[in-house]
Amino acid sequence: MPVTGESSEAHLSPARPIRFNTGPGRISDLSALREAGQAIERLGYSTFALADHFMIRYAPLIALQAVADATSTLRLTQTVLNQDLRHPAVLAKELATLDVLSQGRLQVGLGAGWMQAEYQQAGIRYDPAAARIARLEEVVIILKGLFGDAPFSYSGGNFTIDALRGTPRPLQRPHPPIMIGGGGRKLLSVAGRHADIVQIMPRLPQEVRPAEPHPFSGEAYEERIGWVRAAAGDRFGDIELGAQLLNVTITDDPEAAFETCFQSFGRQVRGSSGGAVPSRADLGSSPMVAIGSLDDVCRKILDVRDRFGISYFTTPLGASPESFAPVVERLADAPAGAAA
Repeated sequence: MPVTGESSEAHLSPARPIRFNTGPGRISDLSALREAGQAIERLGYSTFALADHFMIRYAPLIALQAVADATSTLRLTQTVLNQDLRHPAVLAKELATLDVLSQGRLQVGLGAGWMQAEYQQAGIRYDPAAARIARLEEVVIILKGLFGDAPFSYSGGNFTIDALRGTPRPLQRPHPPIMIGGGGRKLLSVAGRHADIVQIMPRLPQEVRPAEPHPFSGEAYEERIGWVRAAAGDRFGDIELGAQLLNVTITDDPEAAFETCFQSFGRQVRGSSGGAVPSRADLGSSPMVAIGSLDDVCRKILDVRDRFGISYFTTPLGASPESFAPVVERLADAPAGAAA
């Protein structure tokens, strides 16, 4: 069954109010997109997210403006923008425009790109991970520079900017909050140096050596948060930590639900990657899994916040915003020390 550990002073950032992020699922038209945004805002979520893939129906930044027009407080984000699909000077202008038109509700989500088949289909060169991560770091530097007040110049291994003034200036100063997500040390180090929000993702099970903790386990999350902290230095306390939930089940039979979760994860890992299968203890300690009554689930999320410093949670893939709403209603903006 799910277990929690003691708070680790080496990894814990100051406790923050809890926020929840979700997406709309499959959207057929403008009316459905606007209605989804209004429903998600009404349910108390902090952010509305769209993915950035060619197979997704709508381009995220344009679609998010439609959501902005239909809402008033909901923040707008992406999970996450593939930095290889847009030149950073163009991206800076589009992001700043969205921040202005949404009245300062943009949250930028950035990633290094990972879906190799998508690159191949689009005729885009898929570089090794180290090269893509280095390019992402340049992109973040350029975005911040072009969000500033003065003309910006930059010369790096991938991009050159010559005295370009970013227009419009985003409403949020010095820039909209930037989230970077990842699971490897190089990417999380970039996030630690530059991001305002770091989404801690599990490494792929097939990448894990036998002596290492399983990537779903609490021990592995502590290790990854340690990488962020080492790279961030003194600014670590200013970083908001996030995580993607993979299984949240509200049930009056938690033992059976946990066993179903354990068997399902095992089949998925063996079938998709042939990687290491998580143990029951791995899943029980994982910040990604919460099973039990509504009180149990809320208590687990609060424990994750207290143990790991994670306060920004993305709903499980495939879970409707409505199905997770009881947790959001109970915990959204819960301050430090709150009880389930």
